[in-house]
Amino acid sequence: MSRVVPTSGSKLLYFFFVCISGLFLYIDLNHKSFEGIKNFYQSFVISSKYLVKRATVEPIIFLYEVTKDKSDLINENKKLKLELDKSYISNFIISNDSKFFADDEAIKNFLKLNNIEEVFYLAKLQYFDTEMYLCCSKHRAFIQTYNSNNDLIGSPVVNKDGIIGQIIYGNSFSEVLLLTDIDHVLPIVSGEHFCNARGSGKPETIICKYNNKLWQQKVVIGQNFYSSGMGGVYPKGILIGKVKEIREVEENFTEFEINLISNPLASNVVGVLESL
Repeated sequence: MSRVVPTSGSKLLYFFFVCISGLFLYIDLNHKSFEGIKNFYQSFVISSKYLVKRATVEPIIFLYEVTKDKSDLINENKKLKLELDKSYISNFIISNDSKFFADDEAIKNFLKLNNIEEVFYLAKLQYFDTEMYLCCSKHRAFIQTYNSNNDLIGSPVVNKDGIIGQIIYGNSFSEVLLLTDIDHVLPIVSGEHFCNARGSGKPETIICKYNNKLWQQKVVIGQNFYSSGMGGVYPKGILIGKVKEIREVEENFTEFEINLISNPLASNVVGVLESL
């Protein structure tokens, strides 16, 4: 392998730079001639680092802290709202205990207005699963029914405003599957529009999904939907609610949300209809 041999010219150049460097070092040590330049350089480096930090690092830290604080505040507000809602529901059931029979006439008026002639039994809201109703998909209520020895499983449950659900377990003390529970299905109709509405898992909201090719007319915001009577559970023609939101979910399919006309917490008095 060949080896590069320095020429006399390169040796001379190297010696020259060594001498110059030594001279500069001697002058600086004895006369501080380059002190100003060094100070300027150090100031420049420090200032540059500071400016880079101000321009990049600090905004990121600030944004993180603001986002974190906002997220914490939102979570705290949600937690506080949940506690307030739970407190309201508990106080609602207790404070309205003395009004149990006062709303009897209101339920009778609802049934008469909707031409419902089925026998009904007065019932009282005893317990409401607040945690699940406000946060999750399972929406249940528990009622105490009076003056009935019949099998009430499958019976519709109404309040003074409309349908709230159906009994799925028990007789005198019964579990009610609310319309908003994700396991509940309610056949509804509006003109040529028909669908099986499912519970959304959100308070006072059910969801419908349909094929655009099957319906000539589009659903519109504010459109009323009624119980169809199909399935043999609920009476026909009862106002269920109004369309509040419409969205395209996939090709040729539309989904819309219906805001229910009846709130299960509007009264602690309900009526249980005999199964159709």
